[in-house]
Amino acid sequence: MDPLLEATGTFALNLLKRLGEDNSKNVFYSPISISLALAMVLMGAKGTTTVQMAQALSVNKSSSSGGGDVHQGFQSLLTELNKMDTEYLLRTANRLFGEKSYDFLSNEEKPVQMMFKESTFKMTYIREICTKILVLPYVSEELNMIIMLPDEHIDLKTVEKELTYEKYIEWTSPDKMYKEEVEVFLPRFKLQENYDLEEVLRSLGMTDAFDKARADFSGMSLKRDLYLSKVVHKSFVEVNEEGTEAAAATACRIVLLCRPPCFCADHPFLFFIQHSRTRGILFCGRVSSP
Repeated sequence: MDPLLEATGTFALNLLKRLGEDNSKNVFYSPISISLALAMVLMGAKGTTTVQMAQALSVNKSSSSGGGDVHQGFQSLLTELNKMDTEYLLRTANRLFGEKSYDFLSNEEKPVQMMFKESTFKMTYIREICTKILVLPYVSEELNMIIMLPDEHIDLKTVEKELTYEKYIEWTSPDKMYKEEVEVFLPRFKLQENYDLEEVLRSLGMTDAFDKARADFSGMSLKRDLYLSKVVHKSFVEVNEEGTEAAAATACRIVLLCRPPCFCADHPFLFFIQHSRTRGILFCGRVSSP
């Protein structure tokens, strides 16, 4: 297993559990975008600040020199994701700001119309969490959307609690999938989410970076007066009959399970947009109230 993909995947699911603590709220974010932004900061961190940031980002296993290995790993990953011959475009907009912070935009919109598609899709059923998993391919199958839909009597929180990166890789393995002609019902939805990540990152053990007295970014400045004042993340996704628009967009097909052969997402579910070849998680989301 690629150490960086494992690290970003673990970080992605750790964020999902913390950002999704309120069951009633929708969740959408790009873990790779957040990881990339913080990896830039990690390059200038030293001492305990480096250790805490690496642990929070789950890159402590893949880094041996204060972020250098991680930085090179992200460069290679982005090169793979943005190959010239792909039929999708991945955009991330990450910045480091001195003193001034972002302005936040409005909250998410949640249309309620359902979409329908009947076709052959890859899917599976995970008995240990009573959850159906459906794979919706994009153009040329370079990207796909994975939907995890628990049975109606299962609280989505139960699935989130059991979800780890190792289990995600196991449950979504192509070896576990079978192709089936199925009717898919999926709500149209548009999510626009804004997060101030300081509290979440602190809960993951990254505390010194936000502390004026303890932060060590001597890799950026010898004055030892730098610290993180804010880490914010903004993300947007829209899913409709035209496809999905996020950092990737093309033709998305839709499915849901009620009675065979039917996959009906009329109750809360998780979804992931992943790079098919590497299985890297580009976006994570939860739809609780479309």
